[in-house]
This record gives sequence, structure tokens and C-alpha cells, in this order.
Amino acid sequence: VVLLGSAPDPRIQNDFVNLANQLHSSHWDQARLCLTYDEPLSHLIYAGADFILVPSIFEPCGLTQLTAMRYGSIPVVRKTGGLYDTVFDVDDDKARAEAQGLEPNGFNFDGADGAGVDYALNRAISAWYDGRDWFNSLCKRVMEQDWSWNRPALDYMELYHAAKKY
Repeated sequence: VVLLGSAPDPRIQNDFVNLANQLHSSHWDQARLCLTYDEPLSHLIYAGADFILVPSIFEPCGLTQLTAMRYGSIPVVRKTGGLYDTVFDVDDDKARAEAQGLEPNGFNFDGADGAGVDYALNRAISAWYDGRDWFNSLCKRVMEQDWSWNRPALDYMELYHAAKKY
């Protein structure tokens, strides 16, 4: 387990510092918490991770999951904002993904509590353990999805030209 980041709330940040100290003393070889902003390290984490957990309370855009998918790291996200707009649950969102011209690409959950996170993570970990070939194809699929501005730009151009006719 690797955690990279910081919390804007000093109380939450202090809780993470305490957790980091506890984990370092008891599980120094299995967990690492880096409680800072480190862009180069984040890319190494994306590249080496099987999953990226983004349990945001709100997320207006959501670049984290998009970057993770480019590296083949499967997003496990809370259904909010840009996370919900871009992560289609492999079990529950096939129709919603198809409506966007995409395929399911991750795991999502409701609520901002431990039960929701556990639900999604348990499904993701089971997929990793129980269906490695399927999981590897999911990793390949998320890397191939196009989240660039190319398609939206063409849609906007079509809309603009249609509006000009009136």
C-alpha cells in the first residue's frame, strides 16, 4: 500500500502523520505513506500500481483516475463529479459506458464511508486474484480509452456549425 498526498485539514493531516508513524514502525516493508506533493513520484506510483483508490468527497474534474488509466492502473473511485463521469463500473455500468461509446473501466462505490470503499476494493482485489487474464485485459482496455479533447472538440465544432445555420 502506498499513499501519496496531503490533506488541507490540519486535523486530518495529523491523523495521516500518526498513521504513517504507526505503519512505519510495524509494517515498514509493506506500506509507505508520503504525505507531501511529489509529481514525479506520483507517476512512478501510477506506473507500478494495480489499482488507484480515489475516495474523494467531491471531484469537479478528476485527473487522477485519467492519469492512472493511461498507465494501466485500474481506478477504484467514489461516484462523484468527474470520477463518476469517467469511471464506469465493470459490474454495474455497462449500459452507461456504451452510451458514451466506451467500455467499463473500473470500480466505483457510493457513500463516503469504509463500507463503500471496502465494497469496491474487495471486488477489485477479487478480480485481480480470481481472473488474472480478464484483469490484464481490463488494464489494456483502460490504457486504450481516449480521454483527450479530440472527440469533445469535434462535437463542439459540429454544434457550432449547426448553430451557425440558424
